[in-house]
Amino acid sequence: MRAWLQTGFGPRAVRGLSEVPAPVPGADEVVVRVRACALNRLDVLQRRAPVVPTFRLPHIAGMDVVGEVVSVGEEVPATALGARVVLDPVVVCERCDRCVAGLPMYCRELRTVGSSRDGGFADLVAAPWRNCIPVPEGALDDAELASVPVASVTAWHAITGPGAVRAGEVVVVPAAGSGVGAAGIQIAKNLGATVITTVGDPGKIAAAEALGADAVIDRTAGPWWERAVELTDGRGVDVVIDHVGGEFVQQAIDALRIEGRIVMSGTTAGSEAAFRGTSLFHWGKRILGHGGYRPAEMRAVVEEYLAGRLRAVVDGVWGFEALPEAEERLESGRFNGKLVLSMEAA
Repeated sequence: MRAWLQTGFGPRAVRGLSEVPAPVPGADEVVVRVRACALNRLDVLQRRAPVVPTFRLPHIAGMDVVGEVVSVGEEVPATALGARVVLDPVVVCERCDRCVAGLPMYCRELRTVGSSRDGGFADLVAAPWRNCIPVPEGALDDAELASVPVASVTAWHAITGPGAVRAGEVVVVPAAGSGVGAAGIQIAKNLGATVITTVGDPGKIAAAEALGADAVIDRTAGPWWERAVELTDGRGVDVVIDHVGGEFVQQAIDALRIEGRIVMSGTTAGSEAAFRGTSLFHWGKRILGHGGYRPAEMRAVVEEYLAGRLRAVVDGVWGFEALPEAEERLESGRFNGKLVLSMEAA
């Protein structure tokens, strides 16, 4: 089969289009013929350097997979053949002490399709049948469905889990043009929150407002956190969803009200952050780790899209052989929404 195979670390050239053996399903697995696969920031980060300890080369990236089941393992019902599915990429063992204790998101054997298992930048991908969420034909197109998993469940868990956002609260969901940002704005609004978002390009303001954002701050026009405090009449915001990291952490602290909270869920601007301790502990502010999500949350997020309560935002669709061009756009920051590879695109 064809696959974009990563054999080293560095620029886009370390990933080349290659012929590799097709996957064979394990007893509880299926093989999915990929129709579409969205890009994520992790695809770029792990191309540059290993991020998770279980990452190994050679590697096939691609976490957000939509496709059709074309073969099944001996423990999978034959009725799975032909099913149109979207994958939950997080694969757990269901046997370790953490899984048995109801904490599968911290499984000792956790692996992720497209991160520490081969992913969807290929004709075929293998995954456990339990990770496949069947979706009827015609319920969202393949590109829209591929835009759902990783970014949306990240936003969902941050906002409904550790963030515990409530109606009437003021929430900052930064980077409206990103997958997490676009989903997070909608999720927080559906909970009855007032949502402030940020953009790095004034041309993205209208799109952010169309998603439901109550206020859009152009972060190139000045310190966004100062503007967020102004928008709350000097009180500060209740919650910041930090999927940025780096210098953003201190900025988020400065945007918070007394006893406000930050949920850290990403490191697109860097995995290390320094902050003024007094700006945190003097005012009872809290930084909360995002942690992992439960399989039921992924299924709940897919259902939100199928029911029309969330809207997929797709920046563009590229043919399978155009991965380098799609990745270049992702790295440029000029996108608005998810970038998707399609096996059917020209």
